Amino acid sequence: MFPREQLSHTASTLKDWAVTVNFHIVLSGVSIDVPDGWEAELAWAEGSPSPSDFSRFAKSGGRVVAHLANFVMPAERGDYGSGAVETMDANAVFVALLEFDQSSRPGALFASRKGLPVDLHSQDFSPDQLQRRLPGQSGLQRFFTVRERRFVLYVVIGSHRRREVLAPEANRLLRRISIS
Repeated sequence: MFPREQLSHTASTLKDWAVTVNFHIVLSGVSIDVPDGWEAELAWAEGSPSPSDFSRFAKSGGRVVAHLANFVMPAERGDYGSGAVETMDANAVFVALLEFDQSSRPGALFASRKGLPVDLHSQDFSPDQLQRRLPGQSGLQRFFTVRERRFVLYVVIGSHRRREVLAPEANRLLRRISIS
């Protein structure tokens, strides 16, 4: 079994071990080199398969969900970060990467962009793009495809006023994610 705990790592836990190197997590073709100071969780959207079902589950299009943050995330979170974004301060960045079911129709949302967006611009962030508006925060959402797989990237920054600083921070993280 691959419970969330085995696929989740916390930078602060690494610091407790006096280790300051990055860590790497991989699941179903999504690979993340997590920088120091960030937390990351990469899990199946449907829950964890049993060991005997893992290979079949991955080949049948098991969807992944990744959450990354430069702050301590609560254990319980919604797919788009509810439960975590409420705890963000002005310097915080939260990233959710969610895969859509293979049977979902491609549609116009996914047609316009191929590949994970890694060059987000500060002017693209807006409080209007948040799933739920919270004071001072800003966000953006990008739909894209990678090899027929459909994803949404959802990024929340802790301060709309600091978007010139926080957007590049998000980009540095996004450049450390690969999808095959």
